[in-house]
Amino acid sequence: MIPRILMLLCILLGVVRVEAASDDQLAAIRALGSLNGVALHCGRLDQTQRIKQVLVRTLPKQRQLGELFDYQTNKSFMAFINDGRVCPSSESFAQQVDLAIDELNAVYRKR
Repeated sequence: MIPRILMLLCILLGVVRVEAASDDQLAAIRALGSLNGVALHCGRLDQTQRIKQVLVRTLPKQRQLGELFDYQTNKSFMAFINDGRVCPSSESFAQQVDLAIDELNAVYRKR
């Protein structure tokens, strides 16, 4: 019985191995999720596409990271509506996205 449990445990540990993300990396993903929520609300679909392309190219393929991004996107989208915020200009928003992408690239290069 014990060897079977150990074997199962080893298999599970090998399959479920997840690379940990640093606080800076998680913050960068949250920042892009927040901007994505604003982009969706304000109809800046070009920026939404940009953000998602960068995430796909940069992040390790881990469901938890995608879920964090989606959660932050939804949270930001709803907060934008509830707070009655005004959409930023296209230029200003593009600059915010540029800075957030630069930060994501910087923290994922440190690895």
